[in-house]
Amino acid sequence: MKMHIINKILNEIYDPLKNHYHIYTDLNSWDLFKVSLTDNNGKIDKLKFDKRQKKSLELIKKILTIHGKQDIVQYLAKLASIEPRIQELQPWVRDHVVHAINTFLIGVYIFEKVNFPPFKGARFDYPFMWKLCGPTHDLGYPVEIAHNVKKSYVDEMNEYLDEIGSISPKLEPETYPKNLEKLCDKLNGNDLIQKRITEWALGIDIDDYYDWLKKKNKTDHGIISALSQLKVIEAMYYKVNPKRKNIDINKNNLNFNQKNFDLDIVSASTALFIHNIDLNYYGFSNKISFDLSPLAFLLYLCDTFQEWDRYSKNRPVYSGKDFDIICKHNEISLFVPEYIEDKIFAALYQRLSGLLIRVNGKIAVT
Repeated sequence: MKMHIINKILNEIYDPLKNHYHIYTDLNSWDLFKVSLTDNNGKIDKLKFDKRQKKSLELIKKILTIHGKQDIVQYLAKLASIEPRIQELQPWVRDHVVHAINTFLIGVYIFEKVNFPPFKGARFDYPFMWKLCGPTHDLGYPVEIAHNVKKSYVDEMNEYLDEIGSISPKLEPETYPKNLEKLCDKLNGNDLIQKRITEWALGIDIDDYYDWLKKKNKTDHGIISALSQLKVIEAMYYKVNPKRKNIDINKNNLNFNQKNFDLDIVSASTALFIHNIDLNYYGFSNKISFDLSPLAFLLYLCDTFQEWDRYSKNRPVYSGKDFDIICKHNEISLFVPEYIEDKIFAALYQRLSGLLIRVNGKIAVT
């Protein structure tokens, strides 16, 4: 009988979760994630999913609390409550809360198995930054959902104005809520992320991407996630270290050295920013390099691969027993259901470079 992929992963990383990530939970806390949401007939157990979603929020809070970032969990709590209700309007919406935990666990597993290069844009180690990426990368999804609900109204209104040749000003969709990018003392989150994107040689111009989204009447939850995380954490740093000094300032067992923010926090937020950029956007001109931006590389990889047990009313839900991952020091092999093989292969091929990755035996990334 096939083993559920999360069961396999947890067997390998239970000790690292304690030793490297300071996540102290008993094995039973993860039981809900080790079994498929569907029965042998493919029917979804909604009660099982509801319990898993609630447990996910508990675990995410434990993951973030150790670094004083538990306030971010409120966004995920909102997401958990919004998704079931929004499915009445958008039945194709998929879970992003349990997905966050599964994504985090995959990343921990890969860190244990693959040799990662030293990360130049960081003061601390990978576990610190991964705890700011895996659990939080979709916290902006409610804003994207809300945008999608009103998208048809904006599009139809503008189309009608075109049809009648009216000079009445068109409705303008918002890429993200006003002032989300503005930080304390006129610091700008977009500027910080753009600088890191340039250092990672991704060839992306943020302003151009915003213009593209506006023309397409789209909202990218990756942007919302990145800017929200940056805004909340920067406010926390500024409260303790308003002069932004590059010295260790310890309070409540936390260190508010500005270097921590400028390096680790900005890098984590930048990884969030780029993880969901539309594959059709022409301006993502360079691939995410394993050597230059390993954190962003890992987030994109884990987010793309995590397709099992994602509850949705109107879309297929795949069993975790149909997925597998095998890692060596310098390569990764992914095994996925045949139905989504081409989709995952294409996404990894288009976006990643620098580490050998196979999908069902075929080389997708080199």
